[in-house]
Amino acid sequence: MNNRFLSYLVLTFCSLSSWLHSQSTNLDTFQEIQLMKNEFCAIIEVNASWNWQNKVPLEKIEKCYTGYVDISNKEIGAVIQKEWDIKVVPTVIVFEYGVEVKRFEADLSMKFREDEILNSLRKEIGQ
Repeated sequence: MNNRFLSYLVLTFCSLSSWLHSQSTNLDTFQEIQLMKNEFCAIIEVNASWNWQNKVPLEKIEKCYTGYVDISNKEIGAVIQKEWDIKVVPTVIVFEYGVEVKRFEADLSMKFREDEILNSLRKEIGQ
């Protein structure tokens, strides 16, 4: 194996693993949602585009894949809302290998206290 290929392989792996720990993804298709949900640890926030000011900064969570689903999305929103029994936005759901293990729902103000929800999420995933 030549050194250039090996360097590229290591750089690619590091880039992918850093993505896991630092970014959240907007999930716009059922396939993206299913792929993320089936990871060993996935935290998905269901929100609406008109309520993004109350978005939880999931990118602050490490060791889990994180993503956002917009129920205003005409292709997937209504189905996700019904299948996941979303009553209020934002709702944050922790999945482990496709199984819901914990759910956090906002109160009537449609927002979370950022420090409170992030600490609860970290506690739930053992961080």
